[in-house]
Amino acid sequence: MITMAEAALFLIFFGAAHIAKFIRFYLVLMEEKKLAFVDVLFLYFRTTFINLVIPFKLGEIYRVGAVFHMTGSVKTGVLSVIMDRFFDTTALLAIILPFELFFMGRLNVFPAMLFLCLLIMLFVYLSFAPSYRFMNRYLVTHKKSERAMAVLAALDGADEWYHFARRLISGRSPMILLASFIGWGAEFMALRNCAAILGSLFNIQDFNSYINSIFMAGTSSLGNFYHMVAVVLIAVAMILSMIAALVKHGTK
Repeated sequence: MITMAEAALFLIFFGAAHIAKFIRFYLVLMEEKKLAFVDVLFLYFRTTFINLVIPFKLGEIYRVGAVFHMTGSVKTGVLSVIMDRFFDTTALLAIILPFELFFMGRLNVFPAMLFLCLLIMLFVYLSFAPSYRFMNRYLVTHKKSERAMAVLAALDGADEWYHFARRLISGRSPMILLASFIGWGAEFMALRNCAAILGSLFNIQDFNSYINSIFMAGTSSLGNFYHMVAVVLIAVAMILSMIAALVKHGTK
């Protein structure tokens, strides 16, 4: 039998996790000053709901489309989701990589793949500016062909995306990363409380197994129960945020 205290603790930690994740999402989208707070709130909950009901995080594709539809900007749609995922994954790997390497003595395939993806993204981000300057200068001074002009145009387009990505996180990256850590910490506590409700223990090793199972199509009684409750709670939050958005726009 679930006690009121257990239910309250779970709701507190579950709510804290999604408040932190929403703050991270909102911080990334702050560049779009025309977006109302309630619209971003509804956007977060409906895309999170889709992510819960579609496996393997394929709902992120829907989130790209939803952000694009709201802002009218392809760059905002693509880059806001990439930046949100980058910081979320960075915080997650900062927790599970040391555990797997130093306590388990092995690295699972999924965290290793994520770490490799992060390294590639970071390398591209850090090396783009000097590479762009060199290639731009070289093509302008040494090449005059149509192909060189096409490459220059492509480089200018890539440079525009690069600077837009920088604007999305400029001055806010520490807060975005902090929100990511808080989100995962609160989710760990929500899972721990959920396990206690089911009469079992939950530690960092269980958390690591749970994270790996999400992407490796694994199942567990805890994971299934937590997912079912999350779908219901996020659906309620989505409906409430939709009503808030409708009320706001209806009063204009």
